[in-house]
This record gives sequence, structure tokens and C-alpha cells, in this order.
Amino acid sequence: MGQKTHPKGFRLGILESWDSTWYADPKGFGTYLVEDIRIRKFLDKELASAQCSRVHIQRYVGKLIINCYVTRLGIAVGKGGARRDELKAKLARMVKTAKDIHIDFFEETKPDLSAEVVMQNVAQQIEKRVNFRRVLRQTMKRCQQAGAKGVKLMVSGRLNGAEMSRTEWQIKGRIPLHTLRAKIDYSQGVARTIYGAIGVKVWIYTGDVIPRRARKEAA
Repeated sequence: MGQKTHPKGFRLGILESWDSTWYADPKGFGTYLVEDIRIRKFLDKELASAQCSRVHIQRYVGKLIINCYVTRLGIAVGKGGARRDELKAKLARMVKTAKDIHIDFFEETKPDLSAEVVMQNVAQQIEKRVNFRRVLRQTMKRCQQAGAKGVKLMVSGRLNGAEMSRTEWQIKGRIPLHTLRAKIDYSQGVARTIYGAIGVKVWIYTGDVIPRRARKEAA
């Protein structure tokens, strides 16, 4: 189960929450879902230079709130908020289900503990033809220095331009995939090289989250 279940989906409702928060009737659910996917793809493309780690979408009646967490806040917002206004205008033309659109940016304080940011860094270096073993070794070192208790990196494809595709991975520390209270951040992506696509997967374990029991006040 640990190798076939998405670490976040496995922990939904326990440690993790949904990336989109809204309610819709059966007729409008598909419209909202497709629109959310288009918004995420658009922001991932537009905020590639700012290294967007996650996007949270909230919907209310006629209102859409988008919170983006980025590593480079200045690039995302732009000079005097010009970049944010530009993205808001493009989203207004794209979104048909809400007239009032708000987009805010927040800084990702620990990028080396964000699986999405780490995955993007690994993919970019592989696309620049850096040796993948060197990339994995340096990335794991940075993650551990940032406070990760366990890191697993996996790459698959025609590594270093080899004729036969293969899968290689490196792991340091613990990655308890079956432990529900274990806080594990996971992300996957693709590095586009001249030899073909190389898949990248990242698991980062930052520790256990132990729920606290509510203390009953003495009568």
C-alpha cells in the first residue's frame, strides 16, 4: 500500500487537508473541478520562475479566493503589484463561475522541506545536463540540513542519455509511508531533456504529528 497510495491522499482528513475548498451541487461539480485544474495549470506555468509550491482555492457565492505559496515572492507580486494585477486580469477572462476574484501570494519559508520546490529544482538541473547522481546527493544534503528526518528521491528514464531507461533512487533517514501520523510531503514531475522525459519523485518526512487530547475542565 505504501508504494501504491498517494501519501497525501492517504492522510486526507487526518493530517492533510484538501487543496480546494468549496461545495457544489452534482450539476455544477464538474464545471468547478475542470476550472480548478485549468487555474492550477495556468499558475504553475506563469509562476514557474517564482517556484510555486502549492495553490489553495476557496470558493464562495460569486467569489473566488486563490492563495499561492511561492519561494520568490518579489517575482510573483511584481513591482508595485503589477504582476499580481496582470495575473488577476487573465484569471478574470478564464474564470466564468465567479465575478469577484482575489489572488494573494505568501512566501514559502522552508523551500528545502517542500517536495514540490525540491522536485522543480531537481528537474531543472537534470534539464541542464547536470549528472543526476550529483543532483540527488546535493539535494538530499540540503534537505537534511533544513531539518528533514527522511528524504527519498527517485528518477526514471534515459538517465545521462543512456540507451536503456532505468529507475534509480537514493534514500536517507526514515520514510514511514504506512504511519498515518507521519508528516510526509510528496511531489512528482517531469524533466524534459533532449533524450526524452525523465520522471522525478520526491518524498520528505519531517516528523510525526501527535494529536493532543482536549483537556476536560474540572467541574
